Amino acid sequence: MQPPENENDAGPARPFWVFDTQQIQSADAFNCCMVMAAAGVLCAAGGIGGGGIYVTVLMVAGGLRVRDAVPLSKSVVFIGSIASLFLNLRKASSTRDSLIDYNVCRLVVPGALVGTYIGVILNSIVPGWAVLLALVGILIAISYMILQTTWQQYAEEEHIRRLPQLPKSHFEGRDAKEVPEVTAVWKSQEVQEYTTTDLLLSFVMLFVVVSGSAFRHHALKCQEAVDVETLSGDTLSDWMQTPSTAAFIKVFFFIGPLIFCITILAGVATTLVKANWSPALTLKFSLMSVTTGCLAGFVGIGGGLIFSPYFLLMGLDPAVAVATSSTCVIYTSSSTTFQYLLTDRIIMSLMLLYGLVNWVSSYAGTSTVHYLQDQLSTRKSFISGIVSLGVVISTLLALRELIYEVRVLWIAFVTHEPQPNLTSTPFILKVLSEDLNSEKAAQEAEKRGVALEYVTVSTQATDLEEYLKKDQAAALSRGAVEDCWDDVLGFL
Repeated sequence: MQPPENENDAGPARPFWVFDTQQIQSADAFNCCMVMAAAGVLCAAGGIGGGGIYVTVLMVAGGLRVRDAVPLSKSVVFIGSIASLFLNLRKASSTRDSLIDYNVCRLVVPGALVGTYIGVILNSIVPGWAVLLALVGILIAISYMILQTTWQQYAEEEHIRRLPQLPKSHFEGRDAKEVPEVTAVWKSQEVQEYTTTDLLLSFVMLFVVVSGSAFRHHALKCQEAVDVETLSGDTLSDWMQTPSTAAFIKVFFFIGPLIFCITILAGVATTLVKANWSPALTLKFSLMSVTTGCLAGFVGIGGGLIFSPYFLLMGLDPAVAVATSSTCVIYTSSSTTFQYLLTDRIIMSLMLLYGLVNWVSSYAGTSTVHYLQDQLSTRKSFISGIVSLGVVISTLLALRELIYEVRVLWIAFVTHEPQPNLTSTPFILKVLSEDLNSEKAAQEAEKRGVALEYVTVSTQATDLEEYLKKDQAAALSRGAVEDCWDDVLGFL
């Protein structure tokens, strides 16, 4: 029932109490801020969270590897989603007409938290290229569905616009079956409001998932004899050296949070069925929420990339779908953010920089969609089109990152004391080129040449081919799969 113990947290630890100022002083950080500002406006306006776009922006413009880009995108989405939620709540208060479907939120949030717990674990096990490949597949499928929905809405609006105006009596007495199921449920109720119980349960679920994930991670690290200080002194290390206690901790902190959230999900589903939701509808939303939460933790999407298109497909009004999606994203992004933060996976300096940029751009994007809603209320396809544009851009950027990199590695024996007939020396020189497929390399090749990294290491090997097979095979595989060449160059 529990995942493998050898979770592949390859790469340097990123403790949240360490503020690395060098990270925010680079040219990549400045370029990434510019691109992220534009992306944030688009994502907030479409209610898609932005994780799918941000992962690729952080890799393309920010120069980060998948391992760092996924956790960082989650924290950026979380900060931006707070601004969107604030505006949606303020608009609901001023108009007395809730944009947020709280029944959908009650059903989606527990399942999404279950998914984020599983997704974060999967991200630490699966190699970076597989994470990126999964992201591309998801984006392609969503792009097709949401573009189809947007086109249908546009065609219907154009058809209605060309028809003569019909009297109001023409629309009275229509069969309820003609109305999409979710829309019928939503419109049959009074304006919804969240309760104290809703807030309390959501925060308790969030706490259980985050604390369970963080505690389990550090317990495994202590069992592997990694120098991690938790609790008091070596208390956790002592616990994990006892087989029975270690087995209980690993099982309980993996299954416990899942059972807790699933129990609440079952209770909410039962309540909604009694309130005229069909069992099939509650099951669809539940499965979608678990899947989306898992993908949010696994590939770094904010959740809105699936929530918003799915809500549109299920019949919610576009403005309601966007606002409800933004609210659900709060929980998926906060869950994954704090899980990654407490397991030393987020670069804090970049989180604060990009988070501030995304906060401002999210505020601007949400204000934009509210303006469109007020001015273009009869053209729902405009808002759906914004969602479509965001998804398509995400897909193109992710496809760009799937292009394999090309590097050249030179390895040779070197010496500062040349002698006749030498076949080997106690030193090996390693020279590694930058990614020759990158745009940066192409732009600078003529002016500055190709950037190279090099290092000289001591060795007892006397045959280069044997050295590569025995000492470098694993390092080369990791470099090719995860784009991490530190082991090859001997930096670790």
